[in-house]
Amino acid sequence: MPPTRNVRSFPSSRFAPESARRCPGRGRRREEKMTERDAFGRHPEWVACVNALGDNLGDAGRSMVSLDEGELLTAAAENTGLDDYGDSWFREPLSLLIGALESEADLTLLGRILCRSELQRFLQNRLQIEDYWKRHPELADQKVEAPVFVCGLARTGTTLLHELLAQDPRNRVPMLWEMMFSVPPPEPATFATDPRIVRAHRDIAMLDLIDPAFPSMHENAGDRPNECIFIFALQFLADYFVGQYNIPSYSMGMAGRDLDPVYAYHKRVLQLLQSRHSGDRWVLKSPAHIARLDHLFSVYPDARVVVTHRDPLRVISSISSLFTSLRSMRSNAVRDDVGGSVFVQQMMLEIYLQLREQLAGHSEQFVDVVYRDLVSDPLGTVAGIYESWGISFSDEAEERMRAYLEANLQGKRGVHEYSFEQTGLDLSAERAKFEVYQAAFDVPSEV
Repeated sequence: MPPTRNVRSFPSSRFAPESARRCPGRGRRREEKMTERDAFGRHPEWVACVNALGDNLGDAGRSMVSLDEGELLTAAAENTGLDDYGDSWFREPLSLLIGALESEADLTLLGRILCRSELQRFLQNRLQIEDYWKRHPELADQKVEAPVFVCGLARTGTTLLHELLAQDPRNRVPMLWEMMFSVPPPEPATFATDPRIVRAHRDIAMLDLIDPAFPSMHENAGDRPNECIFIFALQFLADYFVGQYNIPSYSMGMAGRDLDPVYAYHKRVLQLLQSRHSGDRWVLKSPAHIARLDHLFSVYPDARVVVTHRDPLRVISSISSLFTSLRSMRSNAVRDDVGGSVFVQQMMLEIYLQLREQLAGHSEQFVDVVYRDLVSDPLGTVAGIYESWGISFSDEAEERMRAYLEANLQGKRGVHEYSFEQTGLDLSAERAKFEVYQAAFDVPSEV
């Protein structure tokens, strides 16, 4: 029987410095910027100390931490002893990304350190994936059949539903650690104890150290299920980067691109991950899927898609503050852009409505779930999803899901408070933008 996928707790304090001293000698410019950031009420003093090192050089750490594309590629190759990155398709989006990071993101020294670490980790993982494929061409025979994709805008219940489905031992759900460090493929016997779990958690726990309020917004751990963005990032065309950095030219450059290569590489990674540890079906998650369903079905024609729905105006403040928190870990020039968040939500939902019409032939492969129903009856919601696709809902799966719900009460690590009133936007004007969407899927207003 596959190992129980319990969600373990990793106290982030284990990775914190033993002590932190106040940072002396910060100049007026840094004081002003920190005042702007302190409006978010988060970062401890050590963050300012690190960033002051870059400021004191006058270049915010550019001379200390390079994001040069050639240097990144060379360093990843030297660290792995490999030099074949596979198909060169990823190079153009990588160049676009690095250009935007250097010209628009206004990174602090800590931001550059985080960015360099992330980019190099993705490159090293890609090198190792390509090397493993070369040594194991039989991976091409691996079938990825009828995968389930959970998608919907952020804060609409995708995480709850994804983690519930992860409790079913027949479902294969990608954990953060195996997406970050994919080679060698995971083994059933060590799936819950693989040392890469701790490696992944050490990376992700840094965010909690920078912003102690972050776990109340979005909880991560090395052995928790996570989003497809960590796989998409291997092609360097991913919303992962848009969420972390203010890079509008990269966002614009992503628009209208053929994303079939991104989904094709996604499948390539799944084939590797399941080669030694499979399940009846993959269950995957990313909000980005709702605006890319045409590409998703191009690569996975038998995919099954669960879309979660919630009043967009109920969560807009939460989404905006989440992105503000992520970006302010890496930059001081951050503003809480509620209007921009509304625009992105509106655009994604309009694309989704168009795609549902375009993909009418796949209508039986969709299940729509309203957030209100999910939180009021989560097990009944899962049972309904399974019934729609003729999947049996075993007693074992139900028991594990019930135990998960009891162990993971909402708000156990703090509550991320938000309300529409905080946005300062006009309710009636904003409501009109989502009337068609709400009517199409019977989504009730919550504000």
